[in-house]
Amino acid sequence: MQKRRIAVIYLVLLATPTSLSANSTITVIPELARALGVSAADATWAATAFGWGGVLGAPLTAALLRTRGVRAATLANAALVLLGTLLVAGAPTLPTLLAGRAAQAAGGGGLVTIAITLAGTTSRAGAVTAGVGLVGAFGPLAGSTLSAISWRVPLLLSLPALLAVPAVLRRAPHHDSREAAGATRTDTVGTLLVMALVSAFVLIPRLELAAAAAAAVAGLLLARHVRRKPAGFVPRPVIRSRPFITAAAAAGTLSTSYFALLYTVPRLLEHHWTSERIGWMTLMMLTAGSIASLLFTRWTSRLGAAVTRAVLPATGAVAVALPLVAPWPVLIAASTAFAVFAATAAMAWYAARVGEVVPHEHRATAVSLFTLCYQLGGAFGPALATLLLV
Repeated sequence: MQKRRIAVIYLVLLATPTSLSANSTITVIPELARALGVSAADATWAATAFGWGGVLGAPLTAALLRTRGVRAATLANAALVLLGTLLVAGAPTLPTLLAGRAAQAAGGGGLVTIAITLAGTTSRAGAVTAGVGLVGAFGPLAGSTLSAISWRVPLLLSLPALLAVPAVLRRAPHHDSREAAGATRTDTVGTLLVMALVSAFVLIPRLELAAAAAAAVAGLLLARHVRRKPAGFVPRPVIRSRPFITAAAAAGTLSTSYFALLYTVPRLLEHHWTSERIGWMTLMMLTAGSIASLLFTRWTSRLGAAVTRAVLPATGAVAVALPLVAPWPVLIAASTAFAVFAATAAMAWYAARVGEVVPHEHRATAVSLFTLCYQLGGAFGPALATLLLV
């Protein structure tokens, strides 16, 4: 896709600050509520807004990659991160803060998609996804530490991603990233329908039946649109590709289980350990799982597709089973290590395969849609955790 390979360290820097910012949000909710004069329940919309913006970033970026190329997509997402950060830094009211967090997340989610798209190989994509998991693990600690300065500071942690933008712009191609010439016309209807569908999915935990009904309507309209416009924003060859469907389903499932366990496991450990010990143990387990994912994705070419395809779901199954059957709290805590390993390794390995199995002219779109399925797990997981804990 690119004439000159972009150093992986820049791709990691482009992608990781978003996960750090996302995981630092929950630590400042009480102070945010007091400062803006809202209830704690209303303040939690800051997390919802970030999740919503994050999943919107993928389809927006897919449209830009398809029609304008890597440079335009990178600049647009960087501008969203900068705009959102400025809004958050000076937001006098909750609605302004929510708009800023959504803009930050949309830009940051788009930069994650670009990093995965530019990675190209499993090992490079593995460095990006493992970095996302590893840096995200420090989000709660960074949030609680930086909130001593101001409750706003942990909400500004998306900004360091912009340090990687000049390197991406220097090395990104001018035209190579565009898909087939006939596909460079924007499919506005298809893009809006995908955005409506993912927005409804994210809002189901908040709006329940209304959001579920909206998701059903948007899904039906999108299916009809794809039939009428097979080369549109959601290309028919992509969604009819069995390897793509398998990859998207695996990434979405493992991501959902990871984020569900991330919220559930600390609650299960409350009867055994202090909150401080839970926090440090969670950090250690997420770090171990992320490092294991990085090492694993460097060896997948030697292990082979059959072994890799077996290891990833098996590890995800172990992660889900441990909290149900483990006799000791340390094993319950270990479930998060297995979960982050399975989710981030699957993201890297399947992303590379998606780029190989779909027609070349649809590669950027396929990787973007695949990334969206993974990011939806970040919205579904916490909602599933809430249902399980209730």
